[in-house]
Amino acid sequence: MEITRKQFIKHLMIEFVGLILVAIGAAGIMKVALGTGAYDALALSISSVTAIEVGTVGLITNCICIAIQILMLRKKYRLMFLLQIPVSFLMGITINYFYYTVFAGMNSDSYMIRMILLFVFIIICSFGDAIMTASGMIGLPVESTCMIFAKNLKMEFGKVRQLADVVFIILIFICWFFFHAVFPMREGTIILAFTFGPLLGYFTKKLQPVIHKCVYQTAN
Repeated sequence: MEITRKQFIKHLMIEFVGLILVAIGAAGIMKVALGTGAYDALALSISSVTAIEVGTVGLITNCICIAIQILMLRKKYRLMFLLQIPVSFLMGITINYFYYTVFAGMNSDSYMIRMILLFVFIIICSFGDAIMTASGMIGLPVESTCMIFAKNLKMEFGKVRQLADVVFIILIFICWFFFHAVFPMREGTIILAFTFGPLLGYFTKKLQPVIHKCVYQTAN
C-alpha cells in the first residue's frame, strides 16, 4: 500500500518514540546487571570467541535477519525495510547514551530493587518495541523477521518472538560448551526469555489498531 508523505512522517515519528523507549529499556536492563536479553547475550557470547566488537556482531545479526526477510518475502519485500539498517545504528548510539550518561548514577546494592527495576525496564522495552512493530513501516530486524514467520506459520507473533529467544539461549549454550565463549546469562536472561515475547505480542496487538487509526484515520 502506497503511503503519502504525511503518513510517512507520522510513521517515522511513531517509530522514533518506540526506538527511544526500547533504548531506555535496553540500557536500563543492562544497567541493573541481572542478565541481558537472549539476543544481546548471544552477541556478547559470539563476540568473546571471535574478537569482533559486540555492536558489530549485533549489526551482522541484524543484516542476517534482513536477508532472511528478503528470502521469505521475495517480490513482496519492500525496499523501505532496508531502513532497519540505519535504525540499528541509531539504536546502538541511543542505548550507549542512556547507559553511559543518563543512567550513569543508577546503582543499587539491593537485589529486590534491581529486580523491580528489571521488570519495569522490560515493560518499557517491550512497549517501545511493540510501537515500532505495530507501526509496521520499518521495525527492528528481529521483530520484523518474527512477524513474517508468524504470518507464514499462522502463529501468534508473541509466541514466535518467545521461540526466537529460546533459540538464542540454545545458541549461547552451544557457544559456551563447544567454543568456550563467555556465559553472559543470568536470571534476568531467563526472565526476559519468558516475559518479553508475550508482552511484545500483547502490546503489539493492542497498539496496531490505534497506530493505524492515527496514521490513516481508519480503524482498519
